Amino acid sequence: MSLRLRLALFYTAQLTAALLLFSFLTYGALQWNYIREVDASLHSVAWRVAENMQRFWRIPPLRSLADRSTFILVRTDELVIAQSSDFGTFPVPAEARGGRATYTTERDVNGEPYRLYTLPVYVNEQPVFWVQVAQPLRLLERVLTSLRPILGAGMAGFALLTGAVAWWLAGRAIAPVQRVAGAAESIGQSADLSLRVPYSGPRDEVGRLVHTFNGMLDQLQELYGRLAAAVDAQKRFVADASHELRTPLTIIRGNIDYLERAGTLDPEALSDMKAEAARMSELLEELLAMARADAGQKPELEPLSLGLLVRDVCHKAEALPHQVEFRLELPPALDRVMVLGHEAWLRRALLILLDNAFKYTTSGSVTVRAGRQGDGVVLQVIDTGPGIAPEDLPRVFDRFFRADPARSRGGSGLGLAIASWVAGLHGGRLTAESTVGEGSTFSLWLPIYRPAVPQTNS
Repeated sequence: MSLRLRLALFYTAQLTAALLLFSFLTYGALQWNYIREVDASLHSVAWRVAENMQRFWRIPPLRSLADRSTFILVRTDELVIAQSSDFGTFPVPAEARGGRATYTTERDVNGEPYRLYTLPVYVNEQPVFWVQVAQPLRLLERVLTSLRPILGAGMAGFALLTGAVAWWLAGRAIAPVQRVAGAAESIGQSADLSLRVPYSGPRDEVGRLVHTFNGMLDQLQELYGRLAAAVDAQKRFVADASHELRTPLTIIRGNIDYLERAGTLDPEALSDMKAEAARMSELLEELLAMARADAGQKPELEPLSLGLLVRDVCHKAEALPHQVEFRLELPPALDRVMVLGHEAWLRRALLILLDNAFKYTTSGSVTVRAGRQGDGVVLQVIDTGPGIAPEDLPRVFDRFFRADPARSRGGSGLGLAIASWVAGLHGGRLTAESTVGEGSTFSLWLPIYRPAVPQTNS
């Protein structure tokens, strides 16, 4: 059974029950009010007869007190003494025999209903006579007989009308829910997360449902887009990694084939194999680093003296192969600067920047410079190499990207991507500026660490 049908039946049942209760109350109120008026009339006539009997010790003319629809009878326990007309007799009720005035509903020999009031008349404090006043209830019975089918038909008509209105209202009420269900079904069939449920009604429960559903679709679309981008990046990563690994493996395999054919150990071939094996080992290390970055691994950070770390890395970088002047422009105040970081990863990022600068600078100099910038400190590696073309500059931190042909001299293409990830890991950023023919500047900005000072209660 659908929700719309259940709602329509529920509303119809409620209103039908209310109409049924109203019909019973109307029917009962009409009957009670009519009988109450008849009882008042019978009571008035009976007491007038009884007062005359007690005051004047005679029975008044009954015909003058009775109208066409009222019948009066005065009797003892066994005999009828006087009556307004010959309409028959009714027995004296048991309660009236006991001396209490009583209302009863009786039927005559023809089955006609009457309302009867029996009033005892006392003599020497004993009920001796009884005044009975009766009035037919034919009119009430006819009215009630006619009213019953009217009420039944009216209730059935109202029930049908209520059912139709309830069906329409339920349809309007659940229309947004049906649109939500339809949109969800369409999304499930088409996998199109750009679909939304149109709604322009009030911000009620249904409005909140539609708003929440559309918001959920927004989040799903964003997550799906990010997931698709991650999958595409992973595919490119695997393809590029396969390409990068294929080259050293091809060289090693070719040298092995050469050595097998020559039957001798060629020092040059062995040197090539050793260099390519080292290059492949370095590439695997960098691939492992990027895999850790993709997995969201975050090493534990600790306070470090940035000046000591930079000076030590620059001292080790002097052993890297380079053909240009290596300059350090580090202020003494850098030794007092603390950062919250991971020493091994920061060393690796700085070495990547220096090795990159040495590799692509054949004349001029490579300079390491440091200075304050906002709430942090910036380390700059400045080279006088060939520079990077403007169209390639936004992609220098992409994995396996190499500007062609200026920056294609070996390497895995992962170094700058790893350095950029390390910067983000420390809450910093790595940026690049370059001018073709003049050189490039890579800037690593890191936030300064300021230990919290414990507060003392004064």
